[in-house]
Amino acid sequence: MFEKFKARSIRWQIVVSAIGPVLLVAFLTIITQPFTLYAPESLSYARNTALKIEMVAQQIRAASTPEQEAAILDVVSKTGLQVEEVSIAELAPVASPPVPRQDVRQIVRDNLPDTVITNFRSDTSSGRLHNVLVVGIGEDRALAFLPSPPPPASWITDKQINLILKVIVVLLPVLLLSLCAASMITAPLLRFADAAEKLRPDDGPDRPFEEEGAAEIRTLAKSLNDMRSRVRSMVHDRTQMLRAISHDLRTPLTRLRLRAERSTQPELRAAILTDIAVLSDMIEDTLTYLNKGMVTEKLLNVDLPSLLGTVCSDFSDMSHNLKYAGPERFAYRCKPRSLARAVTNLVENSTKFAKRISVTLSVIESGTVRISVVDDGPGLPANLRTRVLEPFFKGDIARTSADRSGFGLGLSIVDDIVRAHGGKIELLNVKPHGLNAQIDLPAQNTMPAGQMRTKFLDHVQQHNQRV
Repeated sequence: MFEKFKARSIRWQIVVSAIGPVLLVAFLTIITQPFTLYAPESLSYARNTALKIEMVAQQIRAASTPEQEAAILDVVSKTGLQVEEVSIAELAPVASPPVPRQDVRQIVRDNLPDTVITNFRSDTSSGRLHNVLVVGIGEDRALAFLPSPPPPASWITDKQINLILKVIVVLLPVLLLSLCAASMITAPLLRFADAAEKLRPDDGPDRPFEEEGAAEIRTLAKSLNDMRSRVRSMVHDRTQMLRAISHDLRTPLTRLRLRAERSTQPELRAAILTDIAVLSDMIEDTLTYLNKGMVTEKLLNVDLPSLLGTVCSDFSDMSHNLKYAGPERFAYRCKPRSLARAVTNLVENSTKFAKRISVTLSVIESGTVRISVVDDGPGLPANLRTRVLEPFFKGDIARTSADRSGFGLGLSIVDDIVRAHGGKIELLNVKPHGLNAQIDLPAQNTMPAGQMRTKFLDHVQQHNQRV
């Protein structure tokens, strides 16, 4: 139970910690109230009636005329306490059944001062009132009172209502203060989490975490920003080192290529040139990955079938069995050089392991643009389909190639390019064997081919006018 509480959000923990004790005290107070020594409602009512009887007796004694006495008795009767003036003889004891202790007349009598003379009567001499309490107000006069029965006991007493109101008065400020305190703590943390999700190691703001708020929050933000600066510096130094190494390797490779071309042994020359080509491709892949050229390339409206057809033609010219399937015209807003590089990497990867390759362009029901590169190679095990997209990982365990190698950056570059377009790449095995490299691009970048052609002609027109 406590472990679950610790696993909840800070906001929830603060609210529960602040309100929980208040609610617990209020709950215990309410459920234990029936066991406390409170006077019952009938007793309170009887005490109030006794005080009223004393007040009426005093006013009758102080009245100077019969008209004043009649007016006082009339007002008292309208309050629910029936009263009638009777003779002093009504106070004389008579044989009658005893009055029960819980009778309201008995409770009222017990709450009257001992100096007040009282008696119970079943009827007054006039016969107008029954079961009355007779109270003497002088040597020759008395008043017969008929107290109304006490109100029925309610399911919630006035004391309980007052208690609930007090709890609300205490609970509301505590609730508001706890919510404010929780917001002051959790809001910066949520901002930190949002900023951290958007971070990239090699671009973005230098200090993405806002250093504002409470002292502890500012200290945390400063520490995160300092850590961000150290990570960026480390990544920059690593990138600069690898870029320098890659550039420096080009010069000796160029000399090796020139010497190999002068060789008089054809087989040795071909083997050396092949190895040099592999090394050149590895260096090119490394520079492409480090330069991240797709970040600075502008979005353009292009005809995707033409772009994919160009890639297919290039590989067909190199005697690869490659075909394109899809619409003849389809306009899409993208970074054309980067997207062409991504498809080229996928096709080149397939040429290492397969004999037949197809590139398909389609639009699925949700409007997503899908580019599929399908080959008839050996496929990939399920546990490697995600890992091969990581930098410097090579999945040669399943798809081996004897004549080509690399640093394992080809698919990682593809993944970066697709993500930069807001899409995703997924590697799926096909039956009976083969691999489907499936790129899904967001639909919001699509536009009609006619509209793209109109924009192109407008651009040409504006250029001619400037010339």
